[in-house]
Amino acid sequence: MAIITCRVQYLEDSDPFVCTNFPEPRRPPPYDLDENIALIEQIAGVHKLLEAPLKLEECALQMAPNGNYLDLDLSLGEQKDDVEQLYDDVAKGKKPILILRTQLSVRVHSILEKLYNSHGPELRRSLFSLKQLFQDDKDLVPEFVNSEGLMCFIKVGAEADHNYQNYILRALSQIMLFVDGMNGVIDHNDTVQWLYTLSGSLSRLVVKTALKLLIVFVEYTELNSPLLIQAVNTVDGKRGVKPWSYLTEILEEKNGTDTELFILTMNLINKTLAALPDQDSFYDVTDCLEQQGMEHIMHKHMSSKVTEPDLKQQFTIYERALRHEDGEMDAAPHIRKERRKVTASEQEGRRNRRSSAQNLPDVLSSSSPTTSNAIALSSSSSPNTSNAISLSSSSTPLSPSTSSPFSPTSSSTLAPSTSSPFSPSSSSPSNSPTAGLSRTTSPLPSSRSSSPLTPTSSPSDSGSQRSSPLPPPEVTNGTAASPSPTEQEPKATANLSSPTDLAGPEKQQQPQTVPEQRGNKTEGNTFR
Repeated sequence: MAIITCRVQYLEDSDPFVCTNFPEPRRPPPYDLDENIALIEQIAGVHKLLEAPLKLEECALQMAPNGNYLDLDLSLGEQKDDVEQLYDDVAKGKKPILILRTQLSVRVHSILEKLYNSHGPELRRSLFSLKQLFQDDKDLVPEFVNSEGLMCFIKVGAEADHNYQNYILRALSQIMLFVDGMNGVIDHNDTVQWLYTLSGSLSRLVVKTALKLLIVFVEYTELNSPLLIQAVNTVDGKRGVKPWSYLTEILEEKNGTDTELFILTMNLINKTLAALPDQDSFYDVTDCLEQQGMEHIMHKHMSSKVTEPDLKQQFTIYERALRHEDGEMDAAPHIRKERRKVTASEQEGRRNRRSSAQNLPDVLSSSSPTTSNAIALSSSSSPNTSNAISLSSSSTPLSPSTSSPFSPTSSSTLAPSTSSPFSPSSSSPSNSPTAGLSRTTSPLPSSRSSSPLTPTSSPSDSGSQRSSPLPPPEVTNGTAASPSPTEQEPKATANLSSPTDLAGPEKQQQPQTVPEQRGNKTEGNTFR
């Protein structure tokens, strides 16, 4: 088969922003191609037949309807494996359609030139059309990324208002749906830094879109979490503030109350922590958050009756991560993978650094509202007093005379957490690559201060941010162990209640015993 008869059309797309996507002529004429001659030597005949208003040196041939481009430097026979659909149509007696259009590199150059040189309504229309351009022609994405298109987004977005920034984020979301696009973002940390910077925008829509893209970025692979941390440290280092300050400002409601915004923020934090490979990285992030008042933020939201269950569940996931990493609780199913543990001497050194950092003026002390509102254990209680605290079904939040909804249950095992689309510990199938992973209990002594949800600190503990770093007593048979008479001061251990308990008294339920699961359990995920 030396001659292949095709039907040919052209598409006027020299300006990508005004392309009609309707090839001409409507009735494509036939044209014979020699499968043994390079296409670059035959394209001039196609251009002349169609009388296309395109520059010949900028033309390319695209197959319809799959959209694959032909390599003009090769003959059809030399790229037969890449154009199987064309040969299948010929074998069936059909005449495949080839479209003469502008090369990808030329169109991408036109897009970048328009974005850099346009202003006002023209720039607005161009940015608005970008997402549709990437949807219509998937081959534009890798070419755009390779042509410094992401840097163009950052430069244009830095000088634009929030409406223009939102259009850019829409286009970026389309790019990140493709593997080549996501890999381009991974290799371009400036884009991640820009997304984190937008989380401090005054426009809630821009902040929500930026957080969603960061969540998608972190979920794509566990290796992306360190890249996000690198971007956060770079941005906040230039600003001269503590890392993650943009996210803590959102949780502190400095720009108003928005539950969806809070959930997205905590979801990003939890997914970032869940993917970190070692404890040092984990503690670096959580120390920064705790120094900026995360304990107080959690207590304020958890004690509010109007807080939505999904947000409470995100705070619960965060608290469980802290307690599990400190060795205060066994690993529950689907919490996180096992991290690389530091040695005993390194863990002790880390604990000392954390202890010395508690004297900083910006860290919550024992006299903070969080500690004063929590139920504290009396330092003068008898060693023979039972440390088990039961949850009353008629409790009122933060009532000094009744059980708090944050009181731990008497069960030593955790109740299964409620499934949430934002929870990385959900037992249902998830798109997240970090979903379905479990971690075993850390054998190291607890170096982490306890949760605002757990009454282990007393008003007299003025030298500690939350509680003593001593390891808790062993818990057996679902009850908290009583302290030994030889101990100098009483200690109590308690397990964090399930998300349904934290949701409020009206949603309390009896905890269910869940057998401990160890090892890694993976689930299939599909990148959306």
